[in-house]
Order: sequence, then structure tokens, then C-alpha cells
Amino acid sequence: MIACRAERLALGFALGLAAVSPAAAQLLMPPQRTTPDAQSTPLTPAPTPPSAPAGFEVESIRPMDIEAVGLIDGAQGGLPATAWNGTARPIAERLIGDLPAPVASTPARDMAIRLLISTTTTPSGDGKVGLVALRTRKLLDLGAFDAAEKLAQRIPQREIDGDVLAARLDNAWLAGDDKAACGLTRDLLDKSKAPDVRRGLLFCQALEGDRQRAELGLTLLRDQGVPEDATFITLLFAQGGDGRGVKIDNAAKLSPLGFAMMRAAKVAPPADLARSDDPGLLRALAAYDGATPEIRLAAAERAETYGALPSAELAKAYAAVELTPAQTADAAAFARTDGGPRGRAALYQAAKAASGQARLAALQNLWRYGRERGGYATLVRASVDLLAEVPASPELAPYAGDAVRAFLLAGFPDDAREWLRFARVARIGAEAGAAQDRYAALWALVTIAGQPWEDTNDGRAFLAWRDASVKLDAQAAPARVALATTLLAGLGQLPPGAAFAAFPEKTPPLSQTNLPNAAVWTALHQAAVQGRTAETIALAAQVLGMEGPAGAAPQTLLALLDALRAVGQEPAARALAVEAAIASGL
Repeated sequence: MIACRAERLALGFALGLAAVSPAAAQLLMPPQRTTPDAQSTPLTPAPTPPSAPAGFEVESIRPMDIEAVGLIDGAQGGLPATAWNGTARPIAERLIGDLPAPVASTPARDMAIRLLISTTTTPSGDGKVGLVALRTRKLLDLGAFDAAEKLAQRIPQREIDGDVLAARLDNAWLAGDDKAACGLTRDLLDKSKAPDVRRGLLFCQALEGDRQRAELGLTLLRDQGVPEDATFITLLFAQGGDGRGVKIDNAAKLSPLGFAMMRAAKVAPPADLARSDDPGLLRALAAYDGATPEIRLAAAERAETYGALPSAELAKAYAAVELTPAQTADAAAFARTDGGPRGRAALYQAAKAASGQARLAALQNLWRYGRERGGYATLVRASVDLLAEVPASPELAPYAGDAVRAFLLAGFPDDAREWLRFARVARIGAEAGAAQDRYAALWALVTIAGQPWEDTNDGRAFLAWRDASVKLDAQAAPARVALATTLLAGLGQLPPGAAFAAFPEKTPPLSQTNLPNAAVWTALHQAAVQGRTAETIALAAQVLGMEGPAGAAPQTLLALLDALRAVGQEPAARALAVEAAIASGL
């Protein structure tokens, strides 16, 4: 059994295949705001070297390269210091700025975050924007709040620019730390003319009880030509009230400042706010007691999908939903009728209330719902602790396939191997034929995940897997066999002759579906061939987009896996391949 699995899900690299130090592992966990520790204390300027005795020369200490600041280096699981070598500064700036965010894929998000927090040499050439500020903002966009704050705190106070302060300010507003946000607002006033900074000062004055000064400031903003924001004005005058009767119409444009004002004024948020693509706002909304339970739960699901909320917190939210006896009596029927987060909570609670084989059956219902209606990966991560409480055994072998998939997707290969062991044992039972097919059908996924298989003859295992896949689902088998063949080839694990064994009887017509822009694809190929690690990773993330490998064409995945392996990023490539495989039903 594994302890606190869901709390460790969102940012574990490559199913435990990458060696990461404890310090790095802490940063690559679901982001949580914590009290800054010694590692996150701002650096102080280097001391002046003492005078040297006569006859000795002292080499002057080189100034700190602010742009190279990171949280992990190559020895701690980060990228090598030379990762940006060969990439011009303007290109690096664009690649970082173009990283997709948010990302609904754990391995794709991990890959981008690792790029952003690694300590590397600064790309050569003149820049137009500060790389640390750009990286900090992108980390916030990806839902990596703790990493963003720690990165900003690594910069000496005298070197912090307005862009870094602005990113920290947004983080503070969404975290509910109004005191820190007001301090940052005042620090920013002489560095930024952004309207929300100036509006933020008025909100701080209102929070401090100086409403008259805040209202006078609003008049001054108008006189200075600052564009009016109806939502800001509404929320400013709502401060000190009970929030009743105050409505927010344009939720899509609600800024971090706007959310902080809404929370302070106890205003009920509109339902469509839970459909935001801002991980920080979603996480804040999930914790806002002024929202309805349905809105909070919907926000929590979306925040977990984007890596902004630990899976354990979503599991707690599911368990806390109040349901009627009729809704819990037949959770599957209620979920089909409800079609929303309450239905998924009912399925979760049904699994939590059951034990043994009944729990496994209930978990299958939950995961099947996710496959059919979306959110499978999120539901697996939220419920993997429930699965871990059921010991694997030969009589439960019919559930082994789903258990192996869940543990591999969640990042726990040891537990997956335990279930695989019992699936292997079950082949000698009374239903040996069915058990053998179920076991053989796992070969491709297990191999893609880098796990050992008892049959050392990969060619024979491949053929057994292909035949079992056809027996279990003849309609879906051709597409799945084609994808698995592609993923195995991209990882360098396709047995000799297997490509032709999976070759379709009739060659299908050419298709351009889901293929990336040719120029981007070419740039990815060139960066990989020439060994430009950071550039390759950034382009791979761009090709995958917000959806990640689940939405990529097999041809795209082959190019990505080849490229990542070419620059030494095999663990990241394998993690992406596992997610793509499971999303396809392998």
C-alpha cells in the first residue's frame, strides 16, 4: 500500500525513472504555498573580498547572473547548465513566452516546469525582456505557484524589476495574502503604470478602513485617463458589506485583483468562473467559501487537471459533497443523470464506501465514466488511494488491467508491478484463456512504461499482445496497435519486424489531422539534431499544446519522442508516451 499517493501525483517525473534529489522533488510536487524556508530566502549581495597580503592577487568576484537563477541544477534533476547553448536570446524569449499554459497533461506540464526552474547559462545575445520575470509569469500560468514564488525570491532585492513584482503580486492576491499584496502594490507604484496596480492601491486603502481616500483616488484615476473598470468600481464600493445584491457580469475578465476584491466583499461568484483557464483563479475559487458547493467542486476538478490543486484535496472535496440517500443508492444512475461534478462525487463516494472486489467494481464505474465523458486522468489521480487500500491477489486478477493502468498513470510503478504479478499468476487458473488474453494485452503499456516483462522474446510478446488486443476489442484494435507501434519505435523498443506485423491490410489514405505547423516541426527536428536541449523541450511543449500527448497524432508523437531522446530526455519522453498510451485505451 502507498501512503498519501494523491498528494504526490501531479509533478513526479517519468514514473520514478528519473533520479531527483529531495530538494528538487519538493519543487516538483503539486504546488502549495508554504512559509518561505531557508532555500527561498532572497539572496544577499556578495560581500566585498578582503584585502590580500602583499604579493598575492585576488580575482574579483563576478557579478551574479540574475537571468541564470534557478531552483534546481543538473545534479538535482534539472537540465544541464548548457541547456540553452546554441540558442539565441531572442529565440529563447519567444520560446518561453510561447509555452502553452495551462496544460491538462501532467508529464507535459512537468517538462515545461523543469525547463523553467533549471539553473542554466543565459542564452547569448541581447534581450528585450527579463528571463526571470518571463519564467516566473509562465510558472504562474502553469499553476506552479510555489516554484514561481521561490524563483522570484532567489533574486536579490536590488535586482528585482517591476515584471517580477507584478507576477508576485498576482500570486499574493489569489493566495488571499492581502497584506503581502498591498506591500507589493506600494513597491510597484514607482515601477509600473499598469491600471490594476493603481487600482490595487485604492483597494488596499479600503481594506485599511480609509474608504474616503479610496473614493477620492477613484476620481483621480478618472482625471488621469485610466480606463474605467465597471467590475472594479462595483467591488470597491461593495467593500465592508455582506455581498448581497452585488453581481459580477464579466467573469472572463476577472483579474487576480478583482478576485481578491470579490472575496473581501463576500460577493458570490458567477457559475461560469469555474470554467476559467487560469489555474490560480481556479485554485482560489475552489477554496472560496462564498461560492456554492457546486462551483467550488467544479473549480477544484479543473484546478487539479491543470496541476494547480493537489489530487488529495480534490478527493477530500468529493468525499465532503452532501448527497441524498436516493443519489447514493445508485451512484452510477445519478452520475449519468447529473452529468456534472456531483455525479462524479457520488461515484467516488460509492467506491470509498465499498471494500475488496466491490470497491474495484465501483472504481471501474468511476474510471469508465471518465473515459466516456472526459476527466479520466483526474478521476484516477483523485481515487488512486482508494485503489491502494485493496491488496492485489490472484482472485482479483480480472481487475488487474485497470489497476495497472491507474498506478502507471498516477506514477506508482511498484504498485503496478504487484498487480501485474498476480495477473501473470492467474493465467494458470480455470479461465486460463481469458486470463492469458488480459495479461498479454498489457505488454505494450508495460513496455512503454519501462517495466520488465517475463518474456524476453519481445517479438513473440508483441504478437501475443497484438492478437489479444484484437480478441478483446476488434474495432479499436487497429488504431491502438498503430499507436503502440509508434510509441515503442519512438522509445527505441520496437522489436525487429514488429512494424510490419502491425501494418494495416489496406493502406489508409493520407491524413493531416492534428499535425503541427511544418515550420515548428522542422525547428524541433533541427534543435534535436544539433543538441540544443532547452530549445528542443520548449518546441516539444509547443507542439503538444494545452491538451498534451492525448490529443497528438501518432506521427507527431514519434517525432517528439525521437527529439527528446536525442537530447537526453528519455524519462520525459517515456512519461509522455505512457500518458498517450493510456489515453488511447492501451
